[in-house]
Amino acid sequence: MRKRDGGRFKYEIKITSDSVEAICGQPFGPKQSRTVLGTLLIGLGIWGIYRSWLSHDSYGHNNWWYLAHHYTVLNFDSVVMSTAILFLFMLLGVRLFCPAGAILICNRAQVTTTRIPWHSFTGHWVSRTYNVSDVSGFRLGYFGSGRGGNVYGIRFLVNGSKKTIFLGSIDPPEAYRILHGLKSLGLDVANDPKLLSRVKAGLLDRKEEELDRRMRI
Repeated sequence: MRKRDGGRFKYEIKITSDSVEAICGQPFGPKQSRTVLGTLLIGLGIWGIYRSWLSHDSYGHNNWWYLAHHYTVLNFDSVVMSTAILFLFMLLGVRLFCPAGAILICNRAQVTTTRIPWHSFTGHWVSRTYNVSDVSGFRLGYFGSGRGGNVYGIRFLVNGSKKTIFLGSIDPPEAYRILHGLKSLGLDVANDPKLLSRVKAGLLDRKEEELDRRMRI
C-alpha cells in the first residue's frame, strides 16, 4: 500500500511482504521554503562579494581597483577566504533550485540506494546496490539540530563501512515505518531504545503545527 506522508518532507512509502520502497521527492523541504532559502543564500553571496571587492574605501577606491593597478590589498588573505565562503553560499542557494531526491529499495536479496548527490546540479541519479548479506545495522541516525529542527538520516553498514540515506531529509515517523518494513523482510535493524520516543515527539509536533495552522485560518 502506497502512502504519502506528512511532516517536513514528502515521502512515498510502499511496504509489501517482499519489498520496501521509500521515495523522498522533496529532500530540502517544501518548494516555498526552498525558494526563500535559496534566494536568501544567493542574495547574501552577491551582497558579500560586492562588499568585499567593489565597495569603496575612504579614498574612493575598492579592492578590485587596487589589484588592477598593482597595489597591495589590505588583508588580502581574509578577503579571498571570505569570497570563497560567500561563493559557496551562492552555490548552495543555486542547488536548492535544482532537482533533488533519494530512493531506498530493499528486498530479501538486495538493498539499492539511489540519489541525486549534493554536488550534482543536473539531476543525475546515482545508484548503489548491495547484497543483503553484506548489509547490517539499519537505524535512525541523529546528526544534530538545525534551524529547521533536528537532522536525521537512516544509517547502515556495508561490510563494516558506514552508509547513510535520506540524510537531513527524514523525520522519525517515516524512518520508523521504513525500519519496521526492513525488519519484516529479515534485514538487520539495530535496537534503538530512543526511536519510539522520537516518533511520539515528532507526531506530537505535527499535531501542534496542524492545530496552529487551523487556528490561523
